[in-house]
Amino acid sequence: MKVFWLFNHPAPYKVDMFNCLGEKVDLFVLFERSKEKCRNNVFYGEEKRFHYAICKGLKWGLMNSLSATPIKYIKKEKYDCIVINGWRTLTEMKTLRYLKKHDIPYIFAINGGIIKKKENIFIRKIKTKYIGGALSYLCPDDNSKEYLIHYGAKKENIHFFHYSSIFEKDIIKKPREEIEKIELRKKLANSNEKLFVSSGQLIKRKNFIELIKVWKNLPQAYKLLICGEGKLKKKIEKLTKKEKLENIKLLPYQKKKDLLYLFSISDGFIFLSKEDIYGHVINEALSQGLPVISSNKVNASLNLIKDGYNGYIVKLNEENDIIKKIKNETLLTMGNNCIETSKQNTIEQSAVDTLKAIEEFINKK
Repeated sequence: MKVFWLFNHPAPYKVDMFNCLGEKVDLFVLFERSKEKCRNNVFYGEEKRFHYAICKGLKWGLMNSLSATPIKYIKKEKYDCIVINGWRTLTEMKTLRYLKKHDIPYIFAINGGIIKKKENIFIRKIKTKYIGGALSYLCPDDNSKEYLIHYGAKKENIHFFHYSSIFEKDIIKKPREEIEKIELRKKLANSNEKLFVSSGQLIKRKNFIELIKVWKNLPQAYKLLICGEGKLKKKIEKLTKKEKLENIKLLPYQKKKDLLYLFSISDGFIFLSKEDIYGHVINEALSQGLPVISSNKVNASLNLIKDGYNGYIVKLNEENDIIKKIKNETLLTMGNNCIETSKQNTIEQSAVDTLKAIEEFINKK
């Protein structure tokens, strides 16, 4: 079974899934660029155990590109399945137009999607043009499914996959005992402090400024670690200094194993993003027995978090409720539930789901 997959850049979690999938199929992945501009170099470096190449052509901005390389490969080789992951770059648009023009069936895959409440009719027509018309679709959650349907996909052609950045082996067997947590985090917090973590790119959409304003109204005994890099780093540092928030500490971008360790010794993960088409960090936190408090603007949270079971979903404009959830002692009892949720959402399962969708696609052609 020969599979062609066009993907923007070699994100480690996707490379991990490709490695698993490549054990079952003859997989060739064509990356549009070697890295996404906004990513820390530490983000990359996963070993690739599948055939791959990088597109030739123009590359600019965070992720855009223009290349005819995908079409050259599609013309040159005969593939049992072609997967186009997204439509936003000029390379993806060009490839989709070619496939449609020549009536070549393909799977259209997305990493997530959110329907805009107010959208220019011209933009909607463009999205519908490029999203519609695939023989099959791949998406990670119900919100993303509604996104695909909104822009022209047929409901019966949509397949789900468990989108994950976690292997089965990464998931801890049971939550750490409170005594162990306190001992392990002595360098990060005093023994009498509650330790919460947030992680992500320090950009406006991730809403860290608002999180800091919320934290200002919490007791000093509540410590917050913010892990990440980005344009707003200096602004965040100035704000915490100005407000004398000694219970907030900024950490640089953390490698996956270091971030998971940090999660395993914390009391809660908090994520008040204004918009996330998915959000791998949610399942990463759950995998370490860490309950999640998240805004209702994050697809991964809406997909994985059950209120009062493994965390809480909150609204961004309800600060009092957010604080109430942070102070809720039931968070300390949710660890096993978090782990059980994560066990159902692994890279291995993602590869199984994807293989099933590919096999059904081939049978349908």
